[in-house]
Amino acid sequence: MPHGGWVREKQPPESVVGIAVIATAAFTLFAAAGMVLGGALGAVHGRRVRDTLGRIGRGRRTKPADIEQAVRDALRDDEATSDLDIEVQVGEPGLVELSGVVSDAIVRRVAADVARAVLGVEVVVNRILVRDGGKPAGADPDPHPA
Repeated sequence: MPHGGWVREKQPPESVVGIAVIATAAFTLFAAAGMVLGGALGAVHGRRVRDTLGRIGRGRRTKPADIEQAVRDALRDDEATSDLDIEVQVGEPGLVELSGVVSDAIVRRVAADVARAVLGVEVVVNRILVRDGGKPAGADPDPHPA
């Protein structure tokens, strides 16, 4: 302690403050880049992200009829599934079963993703069939069926 009875306050060195600012900026930049890249590559389904973020602070739908209607609406509103004849059944709250016939495996997968993104849906049983010859050329069988 210096003479005179006063105490000099310690301040972080400028290098520590600089590192903290750079780390914060880098984290923000990489997070934004990850979201943009994920969206561009299709790894992040936009509706699912919005719905997941929208669930914070909201209650779940618990009535099977409400969940069923919400899934039907979501399938109708999605560009890839709007013209399809997909049957939706809710056996118990949170469990949705999809059935029908579609022209390719990608559309089948999108339908399950759309249903899964609906508030209150916890499990999707995807019984949608793909018409013979509906698999995209050169595609491998889906190792993780929805």
